[in-house]
Amino acid sequence: MAEFDRYRVYFYTAPQYRWDVRIDLDQGGTPKATLLFMKAGQALPVNTSQNGVILLHYPMAHYPRVMDLLRNERPLYVTLNAANGIGAISSSAEPVGEQEGI
Repeated sequence: MAEFDRYRVYFYTAPQYRWDVRIDLDQGGTPKATLLFMKAGQALPVNTSQNGVILLHYPMAHYPRVMDLLRNERPLYVTLNAANGIGAISSSAEPVGEQEGI
């Protein structure tokens, strides 16, 4: 599990790519992960890791929820289980009834 503290969003208009949106996650300038939000009708590729950078794939429908998490939670972590290809973005454990934003 790797903590990250910054993100950068790219909206593509490139027919040669299978994704519409790319989000890069880093910690103190060190790349931790790239999230790719696939175009409608594209199958989700296998999640992988290369040179310590996690590559996770999501359907485009998940983009608003991921952005909500990035904007409103901290600390945040990204992880990939290489044995089964399951990846995740997660928050830390939070108390019930925290009433964020109130």
